[in-house]
Amino acid sequence: MEKVDIFKDIAERTGGDIYFGVVGAVRTGKSTFIKKFMELVVIPNIENESDRQRAQDELPQSAAGRTIMTTEPKFVPNQAVSIEVDEGLEVNIRLVDCVGYTVPGAKGYEDENGPRMINTPWYEEPIPFHEAAEIGTRKVIQEHSTIGVVITTDGTIGEIPRRDYIEAEERVVNELKEVGKPFIMIINTVQPYHPDTEQLRQSLSEEYDIPVIAMSVESLRETDVYNVLREALFEFPVLEVNVNLPSWVMVLNEGHWLRQSYQEAVQETV
Repeated sequence: MEKVDIFKDIAERTGGDIYFGVVGAVRTGKSTFIKKFMELVVIPNIENESDRQRAQDELPQSAAGRTIMTTEPKFVPNQAVSIEVDEGLEVNIRLVDCVGYTVPGAKGYEDENGPRMINTPWYEEPIPFHEAAEIGTRKVIQEHSTIGVVITTDGTIGEIPRRDYIEAEERVVNELKEVGKPFIMIINTVQPYHPDTEQLRQSLSEEYDIPVIAMSVESLRETDVYNVLREALFEFPVLEVNVNLPSWVMVLNEGHWLRQSYQEAVQETV
């Protein structure tokens, strides 16, 4: 499937607005994914120079280690930008970087006074970090996204082991299933083709019943981005199926056994 076809098919299902809600635990690579996504497929396609510079300036910061980088929800870019994917095909794109669910071993969600207080677009007063993660995830997916992307990891990308991510990962997936928007999962790993990674990918796909892709977010390529888009496309519900039967079948009486057998076969397939 060509990249233009992917954008076109998603745009048809979302009214031309492709808004990605990027959610998950802290220290999984959400901000890095957004930065790479923007640099690879969004910014190069922004024709307006001032819009392109604004999008570049609004890219999230990311860094290795245990310290949390995203401390408030961030829309990237702040206002959705229109990009021309092909002649006559323009889509509006924006990504949302969520405050992550906390995990053991991460630093930055507490200070000397206890839970760190976070400013959000939804409340006038700051709220505790863990509440910002939970409320933000639901609101971002429900109100500001057409597609959800859950970022998790096998633990190879940093100092926090895989086991410390599992509880937060399960909570995020359950939250998204309740909301009902289409979403996929990315395993951020430094060894995407290792047998252990493939085993984890299959296990998570079966457990959560969603598409799961293993990739190195730090080394994200354009082909990886389109793979994510392709998997996300398949998560949208089928609204209409057109079946063309031979004309000689259609002229048969509706009660004819041959026409009925065709109709039954179509219904079973759908």
